[in-house]
Amino acid sequence: MRHLSLGDLLLGLRNLATERQTDLHLSGTGKLYSKKLAKLQAQIEELPDSMRGGRPLAQQLGDKDDEHDGFGESIYYFTEVILRLPTAPPEMKEAAQRVRDAFVPKLSTLRASYADEAAAASRKRQALDTRKADLQSFVVPFPAGGTLHDWASAFVDAGEALDKLLHNRSLLGNDGLSAPAIKVRAITLGVLSRFRAALVDEIEEDHGLPRDLEARIFGYFDQLEAMREQAAAGRVKKPASAEGPG
Repeated sequence: MRHLSLGDLLLGLRNLATERQTDLHLSGTGKLYSKKLAKLQAQIEELPDSMRGGRPLAQQLGDKDDEHDGFGESIYYFTEVILRLPTAPPEMKEAAQRVRDAFVPKLSTLRASYADEAAAASRKRQALDTRKADLQSFVVPFPAGGTLHDWASAFVDAGEALDKLLHNRSLLGNDGLSAPAIKVRAITLGVLSRFRAALVDEIEEDHGLPRDLEARIFGYFDQLEAMREQAAAGRVKKPASAEGPG
């Protein structure tokens, strides 16, 4: 868990104290460390948000990905209506198909990794100009007086914002943290590491404990850690994927 930011740790501690509290108290080790972890959570909660590094990576990326996918789905289903409408003139259907091909040819493209979506956004930026006439020929219900060009612009902007988040938040470490924040982060990581090791020992000795108790307790921390690693790996691989066909 060495890659977790202070914000990530706070998110994990909150989860441990609520959704996973029952599992936490199943073992003697969990009962012992729960008090220490509660104190550390309180210390982190007291820090200003700016000292915690803002919202955790998972939340930031998730929110921006929801925005990206939401606009993408809206573009897809808007063009779907035109393509299926029996009375739509051929030229309108052709414009709708060009828009779909340029931005969201398949809904499955919206289930790609953050890195792939970010790489695709830079390629689709050019389509805002090449398909501008097609996009502006379709009026959308919101914003007032807006066209499909507004949705496509927001879609591309969100994808590029994902790229910036992957870049900025994959620069792991303590850069920009204050001394108190660095200290509490280091202490929290140490306590969690010792807790995990002691819990594994207790599970091995006490066969009455669930065999998957470690995963049940530390699962959310592991998920956040995997997100950190994915962000770093995605940033490294992005230039290669960006060279693919548009």
